[in-house]
Amino acid sequence: MLAHVDLCLTLVNDLTVSPRQGRSFGADQRIGTAFTDLALSPRLRGFALADADVDVLAAVAARLRVAVDACLAGDLHSAAGVLNGVLADHGAVPNLHASADDVPVLAFHAVDATIVDAWAAESAASLAFLVGTRQTHRLGRCEADACDAYFLDVTKNASRRFCSLACQNRAKSAAYRQKRRVKLS
Repeated sequence: MLAHVDLCLTLVNDLTVSPRQGRSFGADQRIGTAFTDLALSPRLRGFALADADVDVLAAVAARLRVAVDACLAGDLHSAAGVLNGVLADHGAVPNLHASADDVPVLAFHAVDATIVDAWAAESAASLAFLVGTRQTHRLGRCEADACDAYFLDVTKNASRRFCSLACQNRAKSAAYRQKRRVKLS
């Protein structure tokens, strides 16, 4: 499930969030970067992504972001409504499948689903799992300046505050500089 939540938050962060890690991107630049990243992703498993696919993924990511924001606000009913819509629109259906040489794995899309429908269904199902198991407190939003990225906190005590080590380092450096300025004045 963690891999699917990671996919969900990757889509949301790559296709909807700006600024990230101290840099701001326009929508076209953000989608272009995400398209390049997605095209190189091992998750594609041999599927090809067209520009239209990225547009659909961007629309799905926007809906998933609404659900994540609702989770962060504690509005689980709104999150459930959005997630149910994405699940229905992309044919989410739990099943086990694998190639002849592999062990079957649980997936939330049909075996013949397009990569866009598979990613949408897997992402929505993983968020729905967090809602249904009351684990939405594990979702977070980066506290660093100039970063609005989302993350899943898997620490033992749920104390994570930043999306990445880079944001944590930037925030700590800024706090140190501010403390030093106050001390010198």
